[in-house]
Amino acid sequence: MCRPSCCDKSGGQGAGIAAVAITVGAALIVAKLGPIVAQIVHIALEVLRIAALTAGAVLALAVLAWLAVMIVRWRLRHHGAQQQTTPQPVNAWQDVPAGNRSACLACGSSGTVLKAIGGRYQPGACPVCESAAWAG
Repeated sequence: MCRPSCCDKSGGQGAGIAAVAITVGAALIVAKLGPIVAQIVHIALEVLRIAALTAGAVLALAVLAWLAVMIVRWRLRHHGAQQQTTPQPVNAWQDVPAGNRSACLACGSSGTVLKAIGGRYQPGACPVCESAAWAG
């Protein structure tokens, strides 16, 4: 029997089978590579999260340090002006009164200092206190 040309089904089956095979192959590849890609994306997001948290912590510390500096400056500007004292200069080379060795900055009221003689340190009399003892 003769078939009309519109009913000829022998030529269209090869393309359908190829399309199904390609679809099944792609599904298998996606099934194998999907978890690997998902893990890579998960790790990338974790790295971004850790970087963002670190940057936020550094920024917070910088803001706290800046705020502390501003508070200290403000307190010194407003409260420091009320409690200013005039510093009194103390010179170690001035003669120390004979009865007041505690004021000697050279020996710290011990009466002896270490002198460098020939590359070695040797104890000796304090030159500042010594002149005060001679005078007094």
